[in-house]
Amino acid sequence: MRITSLALIGVVAGVIGLGVWTVGGPGQARAERRDQERMGDLSTLARHLACLQRQGLEADERSESCPGVARRTDPLSGDPYHVDAADVVRVCARFETRLPRQRWGNRDDFDPDEGCLVVGARDTGAW
Repeated sequence: MRITSLALIGVVAGVIGLGVWTVGGPGQARAERRDQERMGDLSTLARHLACLQRQGLEADERSESCPGVARRTDPLSGDPYHVDAADVVRVCARFETRLPRQRWGNRDDFDPDEGCLVVGARDTGAW
């Protein structure tokens, strides 16, 4: 009876360990949640900058007709997102997981290898 109980405990522990290894556990879930926040930030920031660009405004100017500005820094490190608005609006972040490739890799405006969202063509001389 004791051997059966120990075997059952071993099997249960193995199944739990395999589940955590497969899913990634709470640390993986937190990293995925931060990656989702990053993508939301990049999307809002890119839309904001593209709106300013269409109005001929600089990236640090404000306009009542443009959407609100997202957080401009990484939620974990506090480092600023990389912004390039030379010819197109390109905002980039360093993602922690493979989530961007799996979730957003099929978008035409997202480069999962670089972690960059690319929006709009430059059509004014203001940038």
